[in-house]
Amino acid sequence: MSLTLENFVPLPGQMEIIRDVRQNFNYDEGVHEILLSGSVGSSKSEVMAHLAITHCILYPRAVVCLARQAMPDLKDTILKKILNQISCLEEGKQYEYNRSKPSILFGNGSEIICRSWHDQRYERARSLELSMLCIEELTENSSEEFKLFYPEYRSRVGRLTHVKENLVICATNPAGPSHEAYQHFIVTKNKCRHVYYSVTTDNPYLPAHYKDQLLELYDERQALRYIYGKWVDIAEENIYYAFDEKLSVVDNIEMNPLYPVIISYDFNIGLNKPISAAVHQYINGNFLFFDEIVIHGADTASTIEEGIGRGIIGPKVVYVIRGDATGRARSTKSIKSDYEIIEKCLSNAGVKFRIDVPLSNPPLRTRHNVVNGQLKNAKGNTHIFISRKCKNIIKGLKQAKLKKGSTYLEDDSDPTQHITTSLGYSICRQINNNEKSTKVNIT
Repeated sequence: MSLTLENFVPLPGQMEIIRDVRQNFNYDEGVHEILLSGSVGSSKSEVMAHLAITHCILYPRAVVCLARQAMPDLKDTILKKILNQISCLEEGKQYEYNRSKPSILFGNGSEIICRSWHDQRYERARSLELSMLCIEELTENSSEEFKLFYPEYRSRVGRLTHVKENLVICATNPAGPSHEAYQHFIVTKNKCRHVYYSVTTDNPYLPAHYKDQLLELYDERQALRYIYGKWVDIAEENIYYAFDEKLSVVDNIEMNPLYPVIISYDFNIGLNKPISAAVHQYINGNFLFFDEIVIHGADTASTIEEGIGRGIIGPKVVYVIRGDATGRARSTKSIKSDYEIIEKCLSNAGVKFRIDVPLSNPPLRTRHNVVNGQLKNAKGNTHIFISRKCKNIIKGLKQAKLKKGSTYLEDDSDPTQHITTSLGYSICRQINNNEKSTKVNIT
């Protein structure tokens, strides 16, 4: 059941926040800043949505800005929660929803607007005059990004003198203690800054098995952040810190012809940037990597020729092609896209296949976290197994590093980094698809 203004009953932690905002904060002291630091599913966004709506209802001609790094993500999260909560109101009379902007205009002249800074044009916030700012997933921005966008947006709150309640609310999963958000809200003491903590188990409406599912998905360090709400470091110089050769590497993995073979690509051509494809199957919840195709200075068609020549690709198996989403729009040596080239080569070879590529790649940090969670999750289970002959995959998982000074960008000067990228694309796609392994009929 979706929460609306009519059936919203605050949890004890949410009630504390609402009481402080409406009764205890002294707005004569200035703009109050709130950090809702919570784990996955702890309802931090729900209370932020409720405060934004009731702010607009209580204060005529108020302006609330919903903000997030990327607009599609904002629409799928905080904006969706707000629209759910106001669904009990009469659209066209009590509010108007402009889907193209997007924005919500209330009958008393108050407005909710949406902004993002994916293009890094932070200065566009300077035209805003706000009474409230709601930022979703604050720590998906790096410390460097925080220092650029946050002052720009924060400075726009408090410019509507007819609105008493001037507020910035940031909802986020914790990051590492070195993140600038931690320094700003938690380390630096200020009477107008407030931090509220919540954990997954605070939400009684979640299914009983939800926490158990998260323990399967996250590794131990991620579980501390995303389930238990701790500000702990995850990223190290080595990206795939959860990789344990003793757990994941096996002497040999035989391809099972009853299940699809997945070939996942990272398209490159250049010095130390080989075109790379991880060859594997997904069976009973496990990713089984039994081969790899890594070719320096080759084009996309060459990988299919290589796969056929080595017996990786043949007529008696069904194939799933995954990989870099940018391969939809460009290729390394042709006016055709990489996936169009693959389709033509496989069709000419009489191979059964389907293309399973998202419209965009997962965020780098998401890809790293998902792979680490499959390498060894918080329960101690391993779901990635690699044949010892996949030397590039093994070496890449050992050696893949972050660029110096970066919190998530990969150092692609190591040629084996590209095969781990292709591996990550497929694992993320499989998890996102939420598909179980299924046998296929070969006729």
